Amino acid sequence: MDTANAKVIKAYTEEWPPYNFLRDKEISGISTDILRAACAMASIDCDVQLVPWNRAYKTVQNTRNTLIYTIARIPAREQQFIWIGPILPRTTWIYARTQVADRIHTFKDLEQFKVGVIRAEASLTELTDAGVTNVPIRIFNSNNDEMRMLKSGQIDVVVNTEIGMAMNQKQYNIPTSDLVKLMKLYDGGDLYFGMNLESNPAVVEKLQSSVEKLRRDGKIQAIVQQYTKTR
Repeated sequence: MDTANAKVIKAYTEEWPPYNFLRDKEISGISTDILRAACAMASIDCDVQLVPWNRAYKTVQNTRNTLIYTIARIPAREQQFIWIGPILPRTTWIYARTQVADRIHTFKDLEQFKVGVIRAEASLTELTDAGVTNVPIRIFNSNNDEMRMLKSGQIDVVVNTEIGMAMNQKQYNIPTSDLVKLMKLYDGGDLYFGMNLESNPAVVEKLQSSVEKLRRDGKIQAIVQQYTKTR
């Protein structure tokens, strides 16, 4: 990678539909399309790789001119990255299997059940901040692992955004009747691109300007609609 001129950046992401996921052997998704559009506008070549979230997180923290997405900007992470965005709003919800949903009324009630989270994701911090101990939490390396365990009934509760969960239910064939959206976990920490702290300032500035222009021109909203419209 050309770290001197940084005409090429490496971007790391996880499987989290519809924001970033593999479709027809191509890394796709709302955030992926926004990133590629921003890089094209800024004349930057962007090499995107799909890896487990924890690996993406560590790689970008330790490597210049690399970028992680789709990442929530929360206080615990504020000093860990240069933030480019926001690209999308973020509100997370508690989702539970229908069989147990009527027994969950507060965050503390979650401790009676198995709660799935993905390693190093913001939802783990948010659950802890809400008063949930580590006792019920099961850590997974990927969205795929988490969803398979939810569908099979080996975990009872997950955290996701509305459009994220809707896409998962479609992709993993989880009927609407099998899942209940219970309560809001966190409203804030918009979604961003996070760059390594030692990245080329000129690249950061170009990408930030490009994201802002995409938003002003309505192109971000157009990308979102491509993935969320009813087919």
